[in-house]
Amino acid sequence: MKTAHTDDDTSTVAGNLSSVTGSHRRTLEAIFRHPSAHNLEWNDVVGLIREIGEAHEKANGEFVFEVAGKRHIMRKPHTKDLTSSAVIDVRHFLVQAGFSPGLPSQPAAHPNPAAPSLLIVVDHHGAKIFHVDVTSDDASEHVIRPYDPHHFLHHLVHKDQSRERGQRAPEEPAYCEKIADAVALGGKIVVVGHGAGKSNAAHHLSEYLHSHHRETYQRIVRETVADLSSITTAQLLDVAREALRS
Repeated sequence: MKTAHTDDDTSTVAGNLSSVTGSHRRTLEAIFRHPSAHNLEWNDVVGLIREIGEAHEKANGEFVFEVAGKRHIMRKPHTKDLTSSAVIDVRHFLVQAGFSPGLPSQPAAHPNPAAPSLLIVVDHHGAKIFHVDVTSDDASEHVIRPYDPHHFLHHLVHKDQSRERGQRAPEEPAYCEKIADAVALGGKIVVVGHGAGKSNAAHHLSEYLHSHHRETYQRIVRETVADLSSITTAQLLDVAREALRS
């Protein structure tokens, strides 16, 4: 049964989650699970939101979630399951609304490792993602290597590769969404693009993250440009080092 909310309604805010039970409780726990769940179904999330607040479907396929005075807009995914980045967005929204359940599946003896700093190298032809470690004071120990959190993704290819490098290809939301999903569990992000203005895919990626994955967007510490046709791995490490240690 959907819970109605008033300004004085605290039945489902932090510190009192007793009204979230059964399948909705399991969905809530899955949202807060680390690492993020990869089989969290959209219908289950909508059902949870309607149990603790309101979920309204708009004509363009977007849903407006409202819980405890907080509002969040999400687009229904093309598949039944949410991506990792979408799960994190829902988690962030629920935290803002006052939810942060402690889960027995997260024993204190096994804390999560520090999220890796990431370098996204992107143009309208493809994207590569790297894990960068420049924490050591000894530059010889700095590391850059391909980042593949789901064991199938570190080289993303844009659907439209028919244009010359540097020219703007039509933006494909699925292209940006795959990048967002790949970096959802990372830490600080450096984005390196090619070109300027409308021809810079890095700028379009940042705009997409700002609109659809605000938490991921807020982890971007630097957006810069380089000649991606000739840049070396060592030069990419230099770019990351400057951005992450400044």
